Amino acid sequence: MNDWVVLAVIYAAVFISSPLIAVFHELGHALAYLVLTKPRRIDIYIGSYGSRKNVLRFNAGKLRFYVKKSFPFVRGIGLCRSYKAETDYKKYVVILLAGVVFTLISAGIIALIAFTAHAQILVQIACYIFLSFSFLSLLGNLIPREIIGSFDNKLDSDGKQLLFTLKIKNRLPDYVAAIKSLKNRDYDGAVTELKAVLVAVPKNREILNLIIPLALESRRFDEAANAIKVLENMAPLSNNVLFYRGGLQSLTGRHDDAINTYSEVIKKDKNHILALTNIGYELVEKGAHQVAKRALDRAIKLKPTFPQPYANLAYSKIMQGDLKEGKRLIDTCLELNEYIADAYKALGLYHLKLKDKANASANFEKAAALDGTIDLTVHLEELASLQEQT
Repeated sequence: MNDWVVLAVIYAAVFISSPLIAVFHELGHALAYLVLTKPRRIDIYIGSYGSRKNVLRFNAGKLRFYVKKSFPFVRGIGLCRSYKAETDYKKYVVILLAGVVFTLISAGIIALIAFTAHAQILVQIACYIFLSFSFLSLLGNLIPREIIGSFDNKLDSDGKQLLFTLKIKNRLPDYVAAIKSLKNRDYDGAVTELKAVLVAVPKNREILNLIIPLALESRRFDEAANAIKVLENMAPLSNNVLFYRGGLQSLTGRHDDAINTYSEVIKKDKNHILALTNIGYELVEKGAHQVAKRALDRAIKLKPTFPQPYANLAYSKIMQGDLKEGKRLIDTCLELNEYIADAYKALGLYHLKLKDKANASANFEKAAALDGTIDLTVHLEELASLQEQT
């Protein structure tokens, strides 16, 4: 037999194994969902972790496939997403294991047929390679890890999800409910449900990390502080949690502490746009306009489409009397996002400086409507004083 033919078959088998394993793997998850959870629909992505760009889309019953048009010239990755979450941890364990098990069993059956039927040696070689890669896929998928480069913000391997599910066990319904509340922007409900999960895993970093921003959003500052304290006692805080601690300090009036915390975040990551934006805001309120400008200019340079730094810098300019530049920055901010409360706060101050009481009042009211925690005390007092003069 020609050596080049053998090499070509081996190369082809190695090349095609990875995308084929992705197909079998996601089908395994999907079939388990269909049997155990009975969702109305399941999305299966082949060649991506959830992207719908440049895909061939087709349906097969309740299954909706999104396959990269370049298949099989794609990465051997995929994602199975059910439209009904499973809340029984035993069933979910089966669903998580179904991907690797279905792949390995399918590869084993194919290889067994080829061997028992005495297929041509090249076919047997290809089947052996496919079976070997399926076994390696089983090991790789069951290693607990976070998947880098996923389309979603966060995606864990089957192994990591399996380990987490076994830890929380009967609290899985609370976790599923929390994720649903989060998607519906019911942050208060999500915090309550995640606290129930913490009963099972009181020192779980993922749950604690998730609770902190949600507690800040729902103004449950004690909950955020408690979660941060638990994480501090476990190990040095990650930069993200450190940033949230700065946010907590800002929201609870500890402005000097917030500045110090944001400075610590920026020392670790000089391109942390949110920390640059927030420290800029705090410095403007303290009257340190030049230092604030450096931070806000950097945030704008890093991400020109992010609206908040423009609002903070506009407020600073107007406080310093540069009304023309301040108005230009406000316009830029509102073109990017018309729902930025601080932009209307700055616009209210702009009209107040022009002694336009009606527009000043209207913009302050809009700022308060968009953000009930925004501090307008000084400006409202100035507006009241101006109204008394006429």
